[in-house]
Amino acid sequence: MAGSAVAVVLLSAVALLCLYHLLFLSLSVPDPAAAAAVPRRAGGHHGSNVPSGSGTANVVLRFGLSGQPLRLHDPASAAGLPDIDTFRGKLERLLPPDDHDPGWSRRFDAELGPVHRYFGPDAPLDVRQRIAYLFAILDRSPRGVGVGVGVGELEAWLRWQAAARLDAVTRREMAPHDTDRDGAVTLREFFADWINMGHDKMGWWMHKFASADRDGDGSLNAVEFNDFLHPEDSSQESVMLWLLKDKLRHMDHDGDGRLSQEEFVAQSHIIISGARHADDGGHAHDLERAEAAKKFTELDADKDNYLTVEEARCVLQSLVTGEFSYATSHAKFLMKADVNHDGKLSLEEMLDDYISFYSTVYMDDHYASEGEVDSDSRDEL
Repeated sequence: MAGSAVAVVLLSAVALLCLYHLLFLSLSVPDPAAAAAVPRRAGGHHGSNVPSGSGTANVVLRFGLSGQPLRLHDPASAAGLPDIDTFRGKLERLLPPDDHDPGWSRRFDAELGPVHRYFGPDAPLDVRQRIAYLFAILDRSPRGVGVGVGVGELEAWLRWQAAARLDAVTRREMAPHDTDRDGAVTLREFFADWINMGHDKMGWWMHKFASADRDGDGSLNAVEFNDFLHPEDSSQESVMLWLLKDKLRHMDHDGDGRLSQEEFVAQSHIIISGARHADDGGHAHDLERAEAAKKFTELDADKDNYLTVEEARCVLQSLVTGEFSYATSHAKFLMKADVNHDGKLSLEEMLDDYISFYSTVYMDDHYASEGEVDSDSRDEL
C-alpha cells in the first residue's frame, strides 16, 4: 500500500516537471511561424549566429532564457509581402516615420504598399514577424555602423501611430457633423440639438471652440477640429492655453480665476510629481504639503500669494497628458528589453520580450465605435 502511494507521488512529480518544461518553452521560445530575421549588417551583435548577408532563409537565432535554437524561414513571400532584404532596400529611400514628416505614409505606400499590410489587424503576419518588419523600419543607422533601435526611434514610431489614430477619430467624427459638406464644422452643426435646448455648458464649449478656430472664421477645418477634439495633443498655443485654464478652473475652488496657496497645497497629491501616499501616520502627506508650499513660493513670481495660469503653467502642463505624452513614456518603458544596457534594442532583444511590443506592431482601430468617440469628445457634459 505504501509502495503504491510512493509511486503515485513520483508519477505526479514527473508529470509536474514535464508540464513546467512545456510551459517554459512555450513562453520563452517563439512559435515556428516566427518572423524572418533581419539579415545582420556589419557590426551585428548580441551573440547572433546569423551570417552577414545570409538572406532570410534558414536563419538560426536563440531566444528566451532557455537559449533554445529556433530555425526561421521567410513566410512573407507567400503572403504577397516583400522579404526583409527587399523591404529594407526600399526603405533606404525613405525617411523614418515621425510627426514632422506627414508625407512619409504616401511614400511608404508607393514603395511598399499600405502600412496596414504589415501592421493592420488583417495583416498575414504574427507578432514576431511584425517585429522583424518594424525593426527594419526603425533601425535607420547607416550600413556598417551597427544595428539597434534607440528610444528616439521608438518614440517617433509611436508618435506616428498616435497621429494616425487621432486623425482617424477626427475624420470619423467630422463626417456626420459636417452637414453641408463644406469640409468644416461649425459649433451649431456639432451641437445643434443641445443649442436648441439651451445647454448650460454651452459657454464652456464656445470657449473651447474659439481656442481651436485658428483663423477665426467661425468654423473648424480638419486640422482645427482635431485640436478641438484632442486639445491634450495640440501644439496650438491658444488651445494649450484654454486647456491649462480649464485645468486651473477645476483646481480653483473659489472661482476667482487663480490659485491661492491653500488651494495649491490642498491638491498637492496631484501637483507634486512622483509623490506617493504611505500609511506612516501622515508623515509622507506632511512632506508632500511642505514640498507643495515651497513650490508655490517658487512659482509665485509677483509674490501676491496667488498663481495665474502663466505662473502655474509648468505645473499644470505636467497634469495634461494625451496620446503623444503616452508615446514618450511608452517608448521609455519598451527600452526595458535592452538587457545588455547599450542603449539600443537588437532584433533578438525585441523578440525575446515580444509580448511588450504587441501594441506597437498591431495597428488596430481603437475607436471603432462612434459612441466611444462621442463619449471621449464630450466628457465634460
